[in-house]
Amino acid sequence: MGRVEFYYDLVSPFSYLAQTQIDRIRAETGAEITWRPMLLGAVHKLSGNSAPITVPAKGRYSFKDIRRWAGHYGAPMKFPEAFPFKTITSMRAAVFCEERGKLEEFTREAFKLYWEEGHSPDGLEADETGQVSEVAGRIGMEPEEILEGASEQRVKDKLKEETERAVERGVFGAPAFFVGDEMFWGNDRLHFVEGALSK
Repeated sequence: MGRVEFYYDLVSPFSYLAQTQIDRIRAETGAEITWRPMLLGAVHKLSGNSAPITVPAKGRYSFKDIRRWAGHYGAPMKFPEAFPFKTITSMRAAVFCEERGKLEEFTREAFKLYWEEGHSPDGLEADETGQVSEVAGRIGMEPEEILEGASEQRVKDKLKEETERAVERGVFGAPAFFVGDEMFWGNDRLHFVEGALSK
């Protein structure tokens, strides 16, 4: 059985789209999926990359392409009014949930809240408390526990270290996937991921 490492940030629409295919890939290949939270903004900074939205023509194209892919997958999508939006508390909460064995559940519900229901934090300066609390309730955890956990220095340090490790491995954007030491970047490379698993 192979293993896929999935690097993502909840702010990334293409990460949302990719995760809608995780169950299918797992069912068809028998692969183990390892979820790897990271901070996309820090990845861009450390790798010298920039978000598509920073290039107007590329940003306009990407918005259309995101909707094309959602239609291709039959995935529900309600694009948040505020984009990009802040996810640092959310991603720290994901790291804390990993310690509690709830990372996949937290991630899936957060993706659903942000990208299917359009209830993302309201921009880059927004407080994420409401969104994180909502997701906590959906996965049967106390909001205070997750929020307190996300604020712990060791959790902050772990997310920072995981982000730096991603860049050291060659990650420059999201989503990124590893099968062994081979990286595949982008939602549109999933067929290569599946091919690597079949070798």
